[in-house]
Amino acid sequence: MRTVKGWATVFALLGVIMFVVSGCGGSNSTGSSSGSSNESSKASDDSGAGNPDISTYRKLKVYTVGNFPQPDSEAVIKEINKYLKEKINAEIDFQGLPWSSWSEKMALIYQSAEQVDLTFAPNWADFANNVTKGAFLPLDELLAKYGQGITQTLDPRFLEGGKVDGKIYAIPTNKEIGESHTIMFRKDLVDKYGFDVNSINTLEDLEPWLETIKEKEPGIAPIWLSGSGSDTLSYFDKTRKSVEENFRYELVAGAPAAIVLDTKTDKMVVSTLESDQTIYRMHLYSDWFKKGYINKDAATTKTSAEDALKAGKTWMKFGSDKPDSDKEDSLATGIELVKLKGNEPEISTASISNSMMAIGRTSVDPERTMMLLNLLHTDEHLINLIDFGVEGRQYVKVAGQNNIVKLPDGVATRTDTGWAPGIEWMFGNQTLTYLWEGESPDKWEKFKVYNDSAHKVKSFGFSFNTDSVKTEVSIISNIIKEYRPLLESGSLNADKVLAEYNEKLKANNIEKIRAEAQKQYDEWKAKQS
Repeated sequence: MRTVKGWATVFALLGVIMFVVSGCGGSNSTGSSSGSSNESSKASDDSGAGNPDISTYRKLKVYTVGNFPQPDSEAVIKEINKYLKEKINAEIDFQGLPWSSWSEKMALIYQSAEQVDLTFAPNWADFANNVTKGAFLPLDELLAKYGQGITQTLDPRFLEGGKVDGKIYAIPTNKEIGESHTIMFRKDLVDKYGFDVNSINTLEDLEPWLETIKEKEPGIAPIWLSGSGSDTLSYFDKTRKSVEENFRYELVAGAPAAIVLDTKTDKMVVSTLESDQTIYRMHLYSDWFKKGYINKDAATTKTSAEDALKAGKTWMKFGSDKPDSDKEDSLATGIELVKLKGNEPEISTASISNSMMAIGRTSVDPERTMMLLNLLHTDEHLINLIDFGVEGRQYVKVAGQNNIVKLPDGVATRTDTGWAPGIEWMFGNQTLTYLWEGESPDKWEKFKVYNDSAHKVKSFGFSFNTDSVKTEVSIISNIIKEYRPLLESGSLNADKVLAEYNEKLKANNIEKIRAEAQKQYDEWKAKQS
């Protein structure tokens, strides 16, 4: 039912990186992948109710984060601007920042008077606090005037993710509305050893696989973890204890990952202090490390599982269990992958707000920026240009199939095309994006089924405002950052590290944060009845 991904969102909350995993579509309009150019064009043409004046040219500054810099950025942005000039008499100054510096740079930019027109602003990147500080503009009126295409195509449940005190401050990406996680493996090795992905129901069920890989594939780590926090077993938190507890504990949007909601008691608890489920998992990791199932440098390496997979150092990576995610990751890595079945998808405040765009308070033209945002949700040509690059340069269309694309001849991976920043899950309406050759033709129909099957977690709609305890949260977040790799890699004695970790949490006011989270949750819950 409900699940705690343990530490899975820690570094996302710190602005370092998230589960990562690439996003796709899903909404009340995901019935077909056509996103249809005719419908898209109509939505775009209707986006400016009241015939807004666009006679004045605008240069809009757009901020996002991804695998930047990209070698072919200049050519791609040139094509984007050529198109936008025709559509809304505007161009963009595209600021693609790398993950390593994004959080710090954006914090400074929001505090300054620097121009910010459109910016990536997910819930896990201090969104609510940035709203409180006045970084973003309220969007309700702008959405009503210039964003009809958004409201026509976006599942209304998504809009709840961008609200603070009843007002909309950000527009979520039209993609999967719920979340579930999995582990993906090299198909050649799964086939070689006759492994059955349908036989794995808990993490413990993996042990025979891990033992086989350790013994018969020297040089390959059965499990790859990264000290950077981008790769974590708790993305796939299906231990026997978790299953027995019916995924009792729930992450709290906006709170440090050490604070979780006990859904049986409706009380906020400190995860490793009070959750037997978490302690059990840490002991499991410790046992696996001793057996050699986890890479020896797990606590310190900065090499992600995806990079280790490409380099032949491992046979696995973590990812999302949404439809076709194994095909997406196979295309991204150039290695055919198969995946385990994850938990049932669940809708949380975090899942509907983990990818959003906001308009900055320093925008030179909020109206034109909303027109741009509306195009991102309705214009098939624009969204594919941003996500995949220039046709004929980064991809070519498969003959006779207008919405199926493939890499140009002689190009091995998308990275080799010069434009593969991994931002598909951040921009606009994913149901308008082309399908890559090898993906399921009915991918977006599958997404609709996936979204329709997602259920709400108990705290859906609640987001913890850390403003009154921001100093304490900052300290606790740094403690989590320090201890998470040690705890999850299993490289040190679990009981010893847990004792040290718990002592530091107590000494640095984790109880004050927990009490404030409980107070806010109780107040929020009282308003729901």
